[in-house]
Amino acid sequence: MRVAHIFILLLFIWIIPVGMGEEAQDDRTQDLSHNLLVIYMIAGDLESNYQAATMNIAELLDGYGETSEEDLQIVLAYGGSKTPGFEGVTYVTVKELMDDASDGTIGNAENVLYYNPDADMSDRKILEHFLSWTGENYHADRKILVFWDHGSGYDGFGVDEVTEGLLSLTDISEALESSNSTFDLIGYDACLMGALEVAKAMEPYGILMIGSEETEPGTGWEYETWIKALGDNPDIEYEELGRIIVDAYMTRLDDTGKTLSVIDLTKIPALIEALDNLGTNLMPYTQSLDGYRIVGKAYQVPARYGADNREGGETSVDLSSFLMVIGNQTPDLADEVSTVSALIDETVLYHRNDDFVPESGGISIMSPSRITPDIYEELGDDGRIAPGWDSFFLNLLEVSGQDTEKPEIVTSGTCFVVDDPSNTASVYAEYYSVDEDDLILLGDEPLEADENGEYTLPDWDGRWFYLEDAKDTNNYALIGMSYDSIVPSGSLLFTSEIDLIRGSLNTSAVLNVYVNLQTGETKLVACPYTLRPNGVVQFSRQNLELKPNDTVYSYAWMIDETATTGGEWVEIGALDITEDTKLIYDILPDGTYAQALYAEYGNKPGDYAGIKLFQIENGEVNLTESETNITSVDEPEE
Repeated sequence: MRVAHIFILLLFIWIIPVGMGEEAQDDRTQDLSHNLLVIYMIAGDLESNYQAATMNIAELLDGYGETSEEDLQIVLAYGGSKTPGFEGVTYVTVKELMDDASDGTIGNAENVLYYNPDADMSDRKILEHFLSWTGENYHADRKILVFWDHGSGYDGFGVDEVTEGLLSLTDISEALESSNSTFDLIGYDACLMGALEVAKAMEPYGILMIGSEETEPGTGWEYETWIKALGDNPDIEYEELGRIIVDAYMTRLDDTGKTLSVIDLTKIPALIEALDNLGTNLMPYTQSLDGYRIVGKAYQVPARYGADNREGGETSVDLSSFLMVIGNQTPDLADEVSTVSALIDETVLYHRNDDFVPESGGISIMSPSRITPDIYEELGDDGRIAPGWDSFFLNLLEVSGQDTEKPEIVTSGTCFVVDDPSNTASVYAEYYSVDEDDLILLGDEPLEADENGEYTLPDWDGRWFYLEDAKDTNNYALIGMSYDSIVPSGSLLFTSEIDLIRGSLNTSAVLNVYVNLQTGETKLVACPYTLRPNGVVQFSRQNLELKPNDTVYSYAWMIDETATTGGEWVEIGALDITEDTKLIYDILPDGTYAQALYAEYGNKPGDYAGIKLFQIENGEVNLTESETNITSVDEPEE
């Protein structure tokens, strides 16, 4: 525990180190730095499990080097973790950080500016205190604020590991307002914060914002490069600095699934006004099931963020991608859609996504897939955009529960026709493991109709993807792989549901599976998550590649016609990962399997047709039964 020390004042007076939540005194309030970087770092489990806060602090210090405090002052509040030295909250400048880091460990120095061991960093009052304290003690011509931790978009930011609390967007806005804080640049080094809802909340308090539409790897931003750029050129334009932050973030080649955007907050009001008008004009599409399906189809774009099948969907979708589909589906709204799209181009000054994320436009918006009217009401202003858009979205949520109709599949010989008046059905070839009378979904691939509007099931040779130890073929695990999209690298992206155990870490996770059919290369990245009390999925800012000694439990959807949900998630495999564990595409292990054509609307009740049963024994595949149709059953979100 840190103890306050009072030093005899000599030639220069520094802020007196304090402890136990006492206020620091500063005789340098008239000093003026050219740039001030303020960081609110809730280290949480990212420090406890991965030392991610320590790593980014080390990068920051390496980038700062010999920079003068007149050119750049850095003030950091860190804590919110069970890690010794990171309890409660601590305030330091770069000077104290350098002294602290001299022994290679952050958080064990006594010379700090403020320390409160009982603080909850997810409490609005703690954030407000830090912002007020910083504003009173440090002045600058230009100011940057960075939030560091987990993020959940419209559901808020930051998880204090001790209290498991979360700062809502309203909490952050009120803290900024109460502390009379404004910044030239506000950055979120956190998952899913490159969202319109976040930008709307930050707009009164900043000029630029940087955030990621997708989840972030635990390594987060690459601090050394951009801190050095700011120190070398204290007059650098912040838009240019934002580009450097984005580009440096993308250089972490070992981390995949990255997006990052520089957003002009001054353009947000105009963008919101245009969306308000579009929402008003979309209202008629929420008055009928066909209209609902047209809009629902637009939310099924590849660029979906925070996606998880077990919890039924995604957190958000790329706004530009959504508008592109809306424009195609609703030609009568071409002018309204074009106006919003043009404003997005003006608002997003710079953005990048890597080769493992579908192309994005730089700013996301709430998806309806996990939101109920009750959750939407509970979110309040944090989930709202503008009256016209909000009314449309609420209507969309309410009508979604009314759509229980399934596309009708008509069998024509070996071909199938889907009766789809609204032209919004999605059609797949699906593959199952058969356990007595139960069908367990192993995977799917999208199908396209031919020029006659007919679908044909591909010939199946019994091969599909599964995990196997190359040196011990009896050590394998089936996994459920749902097709997601084709990413810029040319790889197919599938998602799978797993539980991952690594040391003390025991978590649910989405396993992103990348398969390049041309090169045969595969890549597996686990994205851990938890379910918060309000039902919103909280993704960890830590993407993990599977390593030896990890244990993986895999899950898949088992169809159950008698259940109101249409089925349930069941464990289908368990595997201890070794150096020889690989994802393979080969004849499945001995057992009974099935193939069928499946069609669904966006609401996910589906219809099956043409089921075929196969028996695999000693690598031999035999078709044992072929039906032209089976009873319709429900299925969850892909």
